[in-house]
Amino acid sequence: DTTIVPGTAVKRLCSATTGTVQVCNSKYGNTGWLGVAQIWVSSSHITKGVVKLNDTYFGTAAYNTPAWRNMVMCQEVGHTFGLGHQDENQTNADLLDATGKASCMDYSNEPSQNVQPNAHDYAQLESIYAHLDSTSTVASAPVSKGKAPDFVADAAWGQLVAVTNGGHGATYIQDLGAGDQIVTYVLWADR
Repeated sequence: DTTIVPGTAVKRLCSATTGTVQVCNSKYGNTGWLGVAQIWVSSSHITKGVVKLNDTYFGTAAYNTPAWRNMVMCQEVGHTFGLGHQDENQTNADLLDATGKASCMDYSNEPSQNVQPNAHDYAQLESIYAHLDSTSTVASAPVSKGKAPDFVADAAWGQLVAVTNGGHGATYIQDLGAGDQIVTYVLWADR
C-alpha cells in the first residue's frame, strides 16, 4: 500500500514518521554520502524509515545518470524494508537471480542492470514479513525515543558496525535502549 504525501517547502527536512518511509532528495552538500537510509527498530520490527539522496553528487558527471539514481534509490528504500546487500563487492560481476535479472541490492560500478529488485529480493521480503506474531508495525510502533541523527555528521549515527564495498558503504547502529535502535546505511560517493 503506497500513500503519496505532499512534500515540505524545506526540502532538506526529511523527518521520520511512525508507520512510513520518507524518501527525500536535495542538495545536502559535500557530505561524502550519495545516499543514506535509516530505519528505526523496536523489538525486531521496523517502525519507520528515512531515505535521503544527495543531489550534490547526482549533479556530477560520475553519478548524473538514471541508472545511478535508480540503483541508489532502490537500494536505500530496500534497506528500509529490511533488505541487506546481496553482494558487497562492486567490482565483480552482477549477481543474477534464476531469471537472469540483477538486483539493486548488489553493489556495482556500472549499475545499468542494478536498478530494481529481483526475485531474490522479493523472496527475502516474504521471509522477513512472514512472522507469526500479531505485531503490526504501523499500528503499534512507539514514538521515537531519540533525536534523529544529523545526516552530515556520521559520528551522530552511532557506532560503526560494518564497512562494505571497499569502503564505499557503511552501517552504523545507535542504541536507544529498551530494544530500540536506529540503523543507518550509508553509500559513500567516490571522494
